Amino acid sequence: MASASSNWALCATAVVFLAAAVSGCATTQDANKRIDVRFDRTLTSRKPLELRGTDHDVQVVRTAVVNGKDGSAIVVVLRNRGDAPVNDLPIEVGPRGGRAINTAANVPYFQSHAPAIAPGDQVTWVYESKDPLGSGTAFARVGAPPSPPLTTAGHVSELKASGKSGGSSVDAEVANDTGIPQYDMDVYAVARKGDRYVAAGRASIEHLGVSKSLHLTLPLVGDAKGAQVQVFAPQTLFQ
Repeated sequence: MASASSNWALCATAVVFLAAAVSGCATTQDANKRIDVRFDRTLTSRKPLELRGTDHDVQVVRTAVVNGKDGSAIVVVLRNRGDAPVNDLPIEVGPRGGRAINTAANVPYFQSHAPAIAPGDQVTWVYESKDPLGSGTAFARVGAPPSPPLTTAGHVSELKASGKSGGSSVDAEVANDTGIPQYDMDVYAVARKGDRYVAAGRASIEHLGVSKSLHLTLPLVGDAKGAQVQVFAPQTLFQ
């Protein structure tokens, strides 16, 4: 028969285990899922992009080319016309009448995949190129998500983002109020004069914790002096 002291130790261990099960296992499980998503995205980005099918709910609202001294940027506005969130959609872009320029291997993941879009919402996405694209227009094609999907967004919201420009860059602040830590985020900035895009750029954030904010500088292609600046920080992880 077990002694009173051994019974007490067993009960104490059980209490500790139960507390860990209640408070820690879900967090560990979520963390493991986030690691898996990041790993899968890294592997995907190492391969050439292939568009298979199309996502009929996602509309390309507008594209624009911005040129600068050190390259070009393509601005793409996308709208989700469906009833459910979409995420991790492959997207290829290039000069109209030419070939896609972001389909090679080792392109950063969110330079070949569109950010998450809530139903009925639209997002602005920026692709940067070191090569000049001329003064023409651009095309964008959005493919269907992989099957099975890398991750599925149950709810999507953009992080709070704002910024001010001095002309060649944007001083931005991004705050994570999603309740979920965000990893490998692309932050996009565009500058407009009237209806014309005059500058655009992107920067990456490796990690932004829950209820945390971060200041960063986004270098721009083009000149934002005297223009209206907008900053976008789409959510990348959803659980």
